[in-house]
Amino acid sequence: MLVNSGLTVYHKYYDETEKLEKWERFNYDNVWWFGGKGAGINKGYENANDVQIRIFYETNKNLDIENFSIGDILIQGLIFKDINTQQELDQENIYNITSLNNNTFGNNPHIHIGGK
Repeated sequence: MLVNSGLTVYHKYYDETEKLEKWERFNYDNVWWFGGKGAGINKGYENANDVQIRIFYETNKNLDIENFSIGDILIQGLIFKDINTQQELDQENIYNITSLNNNTFGNNPHIHIGGK
């Protein structure tokens, strides 16, 4: 298992009592992060900025697949700022979840996230 980064996830949910969309922040210390803005054009220009992230259950004890959904915000590194809107974040450093897989088999169970 290779880890090279931390990850902050802002998960959007609907608060029934306040009738508002809200963002909940989750931090993960030990993730594998590959790709990113300007990472390379070997995949073609359309996919040059894609990221692939693996979050391992073994090293992230609070990991829960329910804390992720398509469209949630991903930021490389640990951020401790709570937000009310996406506009409060630096637009250069954010990605959105485009694919989500719960790989609970094999030697290294993990959540695999694709983002743009």
